[in-house]
Amino acid sequence: MRADQVRVWRAAEASAVLLMAGQTTHYAIEPRGEYVFGIVAGKPMRSRRGRERRLIGPGQLVAWDPSNSHAGAAVDGQPWTSRLIIVEAADLATLAGDVESALLTDITFPEPSLSDGDLARDFLQMHRALEVPTTRLEHDQRLAEWLRALIERSAAVRPLRSPPSPRDDRALRLAYDYLRDRLEQNVGLDELAVAAGIGKFRLIRLFRERTGLPPHAFQVAHRIRKARRLLEAGETIADVAAATGFADQSHLHRHFQRSLGLTPGEYRRSFNPQARA
Repeated sequence: MRADQVRVWRAAEASAVLLMAGQTTHYAIEPRGEYVFGIVAGKPMRSRRGRERRLIGPGQLVAWDPSNSHAGAAVDGQPWTSRLIIVEAADLATLAGDVESALLTDITFPEPSLSDGDLARDFLQMHRALEVPTTRLEHDQRLAEWLRALIERSAAVRPLRSPPSPRDDRALRLAYDYLRDRLEQNVGLDELAVAAGIGKFRLIRLFRERTGLPPHAFQVAHRIRKARRLLEAGETIADVAAATGFADQSHLHRHFQRSLGLTPGEYRRSFNPQARA
């Protein structure tokens, strides 16, 4: 989306969900363990994900899982309006209020274009209610109720290939925490495996099975999420790049734009209109 025509915000402090609303003629998102849900209004758009091509009509709900990058383009150059939520947590079932399910299943949306009037209506009600800052309780309740309904009606819920063992759970948690606490550091695979207490090839396999990402992509995803928070707080792009482990501003720019279709500067201005000056 063009930065001057889109608003980006979080409805509650510490929320793992970004909300967006605006008008555009094109977009491109490379989700790193993130889900994107939205509704198109006004004009249709043409979507692309891998070899899949779809025409998304006004009022239609879309649900993109993290399995592949996706993009959209206007029909005959006519801009469309949309409302989106970007769920930054890969464990969608946790946000939907089902922690046990999150540990045992993989949630996907094989058919991302959904024809469900009730889900679309409830999405719009939720999105409009979260246009203004709200309490964390209201935010969590509205989001959990809608996500649970979406999963029950439209998702493909698959068991993980191998049930997680206590040792695997502990190793992954140690690896997650190690990367999270050292986002600005250049952590190597051997170092990460030692911190997790398991072999490096087993660690790679566990990352792919549980997050859909190899360790380096998981690290970049968390760097991007921290960068978003710092930009939302008004930090300079140079300071953000240094604080999140990117080699320089251009390195941050490249990865950041892939994740959301906005450059760091555009995101900062969209989230903080007063920064436009």
